[in-house]
Amino acid sequence: MTYPIRRGWVSVFQCPVCGELMEALTNFHCTSRHDMSRREIVNQYGLPKYVTPMMRSDVQQWIRKAQVITRLDFDVAQAAARSQLRHGS
Repeated sequence: MTYPIRRGWVSVFQCPVCGELMEALTNFHCTSRHDMSRREIVNQYGLPKYVTPMMRSDVQQWIRKAQVITRLDFDVAQAAARSQLRHGS
């Protein structure tokens, strides 16, 4: 399942019964998980809650630092790809 990205955050809804995160509260989810229609769930438990999961700032900083590709990493990968192409031709 993909989630729409808005301003760098993932926006999802939370099922009012089980708390599962999803793009939208669907009738399929409601009937398969709770044996109720979407309308029945909304009437009994309320609308799904709009949530924007956020990561702690130290985790965000670690991800930024860990995803840096150095020039050496790039050169090694390029050399390996060129070698594969020469041997494959």
